[in-house]
Amino acid sequence: MTANPLIFCLLLLTQLSVQNAFGGDSYTPSVIPTFKEITPTSAEAAFLSDEFSDNLYPESQNFSENAYWHKLTFPKATEQESTKTLYLTFSYYIIEQLDFYLFHDGQLVSQWKRGALQDWGKDSRQYDGIWIPITLSNQHSTSLLIRKQGNHPLLTPIKLMDSSTATNQKAQKLIFWTFIISTLCILLIYNVFLFILLKQPGFIYYLALNLIIFISLSTITGFNRWIFSQAISQWITSNLFVVFGLGAWILFRFSIHFLKETQIPAPNTLIKQYGDWLFVAFLLATQLFSVKIFALLFAFIEVFLFFICITWGIKAYYKGFTPVRFYLFSWFFLLTGSILNTLIFWKILPITPATEAIFPIACIVQLLGFAFAFADKAKQMERDRRIQALTDLATHLPNRTYYFDKLPAQLEKQGLTNQKLALVIIDLTNHQTLSQAFGPAKADAAMCEIILKVHQQTMTMDGLLPFSLSKKNAMKIIRMTTKNIVFISTQPEALKTQIQQIQDTLDHPTLVNKIHFRHQYKIGSALYPSQGTDLDKLYQNALIAKDSVTYSSGNWVPFTDNLKNNHAHQLRLITLLTEDIQHDILYFDIQPQVDLSTNEIVGGEVLIRWHNDHIGQVSPGEFIPLAEQTGLIYKLTDKLLESVFLWASQHPKALSTQRLSINISALDLLQENFAQRILEHLSKYQLVANKFTIEITETSVFQNNALVHNNVKQLHQAGFKLAIDDFGVGYSSMQNLVALETDELKIDRFFITNLLDDTQSQILSRNMIDLSKNLDIISVAEGIESDGILQLLKVGTAKWDRDIIYTAPCHPLTT
Repeated sequence: MTANPLIFCLLLLTQLSVQNAFGGDSYTPSVIPTFKEITPTSAEAAFLSDEFSDNLYPESQNFSENAYWHKLTFPKATEQESTKTLYLTFSYYIIEQLDFYLFHDGQLVSQWKRGALQDWGKDSRQYDGIWIPITLSNQHSTSLLIRKQGNHPLLTPIKLMDSSTATNQKAQKLIFWTFIISTLCILLIYNVFLFILLKQPGFIYYLALNLIIFISLSTITGFNRWIFSQAISQWITSNLFVVFGLGAWILFRFSIHFLKETQIPAPNTLIKQYGDWLFVAFLLATQLFSVKIFALLFAFIEVFLFFICITWGIKAYYKGFTPVRFYLFSWFFLLTGSILNTLIFWKILPITPATEAIFPIACIVQLLGFAFAFADKAKQMERDRRIQALTDLATHLPNRTYYFDKLPAQLEKQGLTNQKLALVIIDLTNHQTLSQAFGPAKADAAMCEIILKVHQQTMTMDGLLPFSLSKKNAMKIIRMTTKNIVFISTQPEALKTQIQQIQDTLDHPTLVNKIHFRHQYKIGSALYPSQGTDLDKLYQNALIAKDSVTYSSGNWVPFTDNLKNNHAHQLRLITLLTEDIQHDILYFDIQPQVDLSTNEIVGGEVLIRWHNDHIGQVSPGEFIPLAEQTGLIYKLTDKLLESVFLWASQHPKALSTQRLSINISALDLLQENFAQRILEHLSKYQLVANKFTIEITETSVFQNNALVHNNVKQLHQAGFKLAIDDFGVGYSSMQNLVALETDELKIDRFFITNLLDDTQSQILSRNMIDLSKNLDIISVAEGIESDGILQLLKVGTAKWDRDIIYTAPCHPLTT
């Protein structure tokens, strides 16, 4: 809006300047006697020629290879005036050869060179336009001959005026030029600072356009010799259409860069791919053809640019790119002025004060408009950056920042701070599985696809809170993380129905790499304000509920106080565990391993134990998973290894005929240099690796993992044995047998405990023992808690021709 009064004032001021410059007492001849030069003719011969005719004057205003002479005849001055001086001014400045000859009764008394490619001599020192003084005598008749020749149209817009009017008009002309130059320079300086501030790549085209317009205006309106040297002025005139062609190309590139955020024109369109070659062809044409031909080509380019850029601008506006308003405004003025100036060039429009002012006004208004367009674009880009900071780039949904920074204000603005709401979080739990199976890129694409399907489903549902990123966009889900989305129900009483509708979408298979894949997910919910008085607490409680999903009772768990208490207990455990690991409070027991065939102790398994002063004894089944979830498992493993190796170095006889098995987490093998750290501990206490077995709890898949492979290779080369703990309960058992190059297989107690009563457990246990035999690795049975199971396995040992080791109650040696 601020642009409108400025442009109005500019138009008014320019119009007044033009009126002052060309107003006053003056005379403009409509037809001038004209003579066409066929062979080179001197001024004296032309003066004496009787071939001057009014009928040749229209022909002399067009393109021509011939030279034309005009003849103006003036009466004698009266006796009272003695001598009188009139001034002839010329309003067209791009005729290459333009000579004036003043005669008194056939006697040549003065001559002037005013052609664009001519040396004006001393007259160019204080240039103020083309002003020819015509001194009238009371004794002699006076004639003025004008000879013109050039490649451009030979237009002859002249005015005759007396001395006082000429003096006034010279001053007004100087003011007019000063106004144009000052305006262009101020705009140029302003835009340079704007370019430095915005640092937009397309802005360099705008600065170049400023310079091209400055050069073009200086030549067309005649003040080029005022600011440029004679040599530069002559080069510009000789290559004027090269300058115009460069200006048109710059406008084309400027438009593409200005609109590139809108993808207009589209990257694959012909105009985007080959548009530059159109201007290259035009520039080549200026060197090969006559001015008349490439003037026609330039007129075509002007019309083409006008329609194509206006079309682009309108499309961009309908796509919501509001800065294009000033862009369209500027294009309209610039190209309208340029086309009208071309019509003057082709003598379709006459050169008058109004038409002569069209192009300067259009150029200045256009530059102002583009400046405002860039400023407006900068504002929109800043708004877009703010929206982008609140938006998930992959799905264009509101993101985590929006939830925590903008949503509280939205709830307050809509008066929902006292209304009952329900926050629902959906966790797509199979992202890692998809990444391992198909790669991260396809896994992310599958996540985005299902999230957008949920988004489409929610947009058709009632009772969900809309989230507004802008005036035109409102969504109903927020993407908090790669695999977590949330929505807010304004009808908690209908929450079950709403979640069921979304589950129908989630349960629909997704096509991933030509495979129908069904997503796994967990849903948790929390009520506002009863289960969370702010969005942070509400989200926390919904996460607690989501993490409590076990799949056995469904995919959705609402938040309850019991879940809160369990979560608080886990947080306390993590805090106490961190402190006790740091202070070396944890210790270990050694559980003997007995050979079933000989009943001899052949080794022992190190079992970590934790007794806290505040909460007493804590089961490994409770604190080990917490340590893995929080990253404490790495410190815990390091402390355990160092303690075991220290004990082993202090009790060398205990390991003379026996081995020790040490449990580590599967996550440990995913650490870089894990094996190297074990070897450093081993070297520190001067122990040998073949007395130790590393047991890995089967919780992860290691296929094609370079870190796991390197760690396993180093451990085997050092002499360690590797065992899989709790075999049969993981989903990747067979893969891990290969990945870990296993030396020992421990049958989980789940199968051993049910051997007497469960035929399936007997079959599975026998198959696992047979597998160990075929792989030539040791079998270890866990969970023998009765003589019946012990005897059954002893019988099996003889029957299956296979030695089996079993774990006995803990050995009294502890740390």
